Amino acid sequence: MESSGQNRLHVDAIQVAYDDCVVLSELSLDLERGSLVGLIGPNGAGKTTLMLALSGQFRPRRGAIRFDGMDIYERNLAFKYRIGYVHEAPFFYPHLTAEEFLQFIARVKRVPSAELDLRVNRLLAQVCLNEERSKLTSELSQGMKKKLAIAAALIGAPDLLFLDEALNGVDVESAYQIKEGLREFTARGGTVLLSTHVLEVIEKLCDRYVVMKKGRIIDNVRAADWKETGRSSLEEYIIERLRRLD
Repeated sequence: MESSGQNRLHVDAIQVAYDDCVVLSELSLDLERGSLVGLIGPNGAGKTTLMLALSGQFRPRRGAIRFDGMDIYERNLAFKYRIGYVHEAPFFYPHLTAEEFLQFIARVKRVPSAELDLRVNRLLAQVCLNEERSKLTSELSQGMKKKLAIAAALIGAPDLLFLDEALNGVDVESAYQIKEGLREFTARGGTVLLSTHVLEVIEKLCDRYVVMKKGRIIDNVRAADWKETGRSSLEEYIIERLRRLD
């Protein structure tokens, strides 16, 4: 069942806690179809916890999360086939080559056999890893591992993509190609939630900014609107919002 309007992911008043420590409190958010949303906030704001909850990896204590009208925890496996996720510190099987790792993830994501090699080759080229395809993942640099993780997140042709500091350590040329790929992804109707401390990346890439502090969303603004506040830079705008709670 499709969700109403353009909202692809609907988050309704969720609370997430580790034992007795509440990390996210009464948090609501809508991610629109075709949007590229930047998630911003200081360390400890709850950004990674939010992304884990929204991607079906950490069930909220209260509230609901729906994707195209589907409760993501009631139909958790079906939901996970429709998403891609890049962790800040991604895991790889050290005995597999970069190409073998992508082939493995493709099979897990049920990529049709007739399409598998085509997708692997296309994504290795997109993230500039063609020359490293035969290297063991344990031999790859941290930047190369990030690129491989992005390719793995895209291999299943997801509708929704979560990127947690995914561009950290990625070289300039590869980052450019990845960002172009993300723009193409959203132009086709995909939705991206990107968490990063690099405001320049968010400002150039995202069409909406979500600012978090102390487990809450304190601002949710379209990229085209923040300049109307009179602030001279996005950095100044974000700092001013964060200081409101001090």
